[in-house]
Amino acid sequence: MGTHLQQTGSLPSWLISELGISFSSLDFHRVQPITPERWQVDFDEGFSLVGEPDAIWEFPDGRWFIADYKMASLSQAQERLLPLYQTQLNVYAYLAEQLQKRHIAGLALVYFEPESSDQALADHDLFRRTQGQLILGFRCTVVPVEVKTADWLETLCGRVFEILSSPNPPKGRQGCQGCQAMAEWLTKIQSHFL
Repeated sequence: MGTHLQQTGSLPSWLISELGISFSSLDFHRVQPITPERWQVDFDEGFSLVGEPDAIWEFPDGRWFIADYKMASLSQAQERLLPLYQTQLNVYAYLAEQLQKRHIAGLALVYFEPESSDQALADHDLFRRTQGQLILGFRCTVVPVEVKTADWLETLCGRVFEILSSPNPPKGRQGCQGCQAMAEWLTKIQSHFL
């Protein structure tokens, strides 16, 4: 993706089309790539927030768009991970705003789902997407992510730090599947040592 943008000066048309579905107010025809770097913000409480985005595109007005690539199908398993990915992208947005003083125009998860059928591999569209090189075909899905406020992220970070610094874990929520699985696992381990 970055190579195509650097060589042609634009995102691939199929990606512009997919982004335009969810972000109709943004013109992805005239973006410039920004080379992602590892960013870090240190908090007074003694912890750091670190991240490096997959892709950053700058609009002519200086606003940035941050994308995170996922090489997977948007399955139920992936949908359960969406809150984690949404937080991940908002960490990148926070770091860009704090360290680079950039306004974030949008955030998105860009899923590249491998196509495995023989028909998909024979499809002429595959050649257009890869500029004539036979590479595993894929289907692109863009999932927009809400840009949260700096306060939201700082509050979340403070809560995570509080939990990780506590001598005892917090009580699990009623009906939480993860909490239930962890409790069952702990019970099995404890019975093994008794």
